Amino acid sequence: MAIKKEEKTTKKKTTKTVNRVKVDKPVVKKVEDKVEVQTKKDEPVTFNLIEVIIIMIITAVFGLLVGSTVTFFKTNVLKTKSNPEKFDEFLEVYDELMENYYEDLDGDQLIEAGIKGMMDYLDDNYSEYLDQQETDDLLEQLEGSFTGLGVVITTNEAGESYIITVLKNSPAERAKFEVGDVFVEVDGTDVIGMNQEELTGLIKGAAGTKCTVKVRRNNEIKELTFTRGTVEIPSVESELREGNIGYITIELFAKNTREQLETEITNLIEQGAEYFVLDVRNNSGGLLTSAEEISSLFLEKGDIIYQLSEHGEVTSIKNTSDKRYSLKMAILINGNSASGAEIFAAALNENLGVPLVGTKTFGKGTVQVTKNLSNGSMIKYTVQEWLTPNGNHINKAGINPTYYIEYNGTSDNQYAKAVDILTK
Repeated sequence: MAIKKEEKTTKKKTTKTVNRVKVDKPVVKKVEDKVEVQTKKDEPVTFNLIEVIIIMIITAVFGLLVGSTVTFFKTNVLKTKSNPEKFDEFLEVYDELMENYYEDLDGDQLIEAGIKGMMDYLDDNYSEYLDQQETDDLLEQLEGSFTGLGVVITTNEAGESYIITVLKNSPAERAKFEVGDVFVEVDGTDVIGMNQEELTGLIKGAAGTKCTVKVRRNNEIKELTFTRGTVEIPSVESELREGNIGYITIELFAKNTREQLETEITNLIEQGAEYFVLDVRNNSGGLLTSAEEISSLFLEKGDIIYQLSEHGEVTSIKNTSDKRYSLKMAILINGNSASGAEIFAAALNENLGVPLVGTKTFGKGTVQVTKNLSNGSMIKYTVQEWLTPNGNHINKAGINPTYYIEYNGTSDNQYAKAVDILTK
């Protein structure tokens, strides 16, 4: 997914209920050059004729201003929205169902269903409504960090949650959590059989706070206490392989991916790497800005990274950075390489001639923006189409590799082909 990180917030609307109270109208009597205004409870209040005229003028002007404002609002604000009457219709249906449907309904869920219906109407796989939990998960993923323990968990057949990965330099690593640990209690709450969302909610918390966890390890119960902290989500991994090959996998284009990639490249060069294989197979994309930043690490200043098409107008996005790595490299791609991964592969291939090895990419050539809603949820919707530096459309078409190699399922023949190309 290529997502522009666009921070938008919606102010929560408040609805005030005004109770109408019947007020007795004043009795007005004309007495020569004075007007007497009298209520049932008050003593008569008198004004001279000039004061009355001034009051009448002020009232008339105020009335005109209010009337003009309301008319302007109706004409120039409400009319800018298509079919505003439909909003009334929507509320009528909502009220009717909430009051008369034969089963109890959750009003919040009914409204969410209405929002999802609007997003479904777009008939766009990449435009969607995300509830608060889904929004939090997406933002964490794109941010590249979160506050908590720092483990990856899954569930076994008995419904127990256990650790399958302990992230490096995390609170979990410092507190001596291990792969295979089964969660039993979190701060005194029994979590056996609890779903992962609920368990994660108990483990997460403010940075610096402590949390005590009981786990089952090798049929023994162990109590571990950790201090919640910021955990970096690794999106880049590397290793030096035989033949001085620096092998780097980029799993996601997150906010901190460029920093991680530069660190791994530097480490590999220090270890003696002469050739580099960058693997974006199964990389589904991420932040558009991250894809730009990472592509710019290898391009000449002024090179086109990609192009944006919006309402028929095409804009070229160029590299403005002077810093670049000049490496002999190849890129691995497959049918699950999408969006940001395709931007990266096309930019290096069309500008530098970097060979692409594997199979045709997924073909996601659209850009989404996100809008945060007042209740913590979010909508994500398409605003543009992106093209390769040479102006090629890839949406639903994908990018063809320089060397088409089907993965053989046993050995990594795609990687072997990349190495052969680089070293021959």
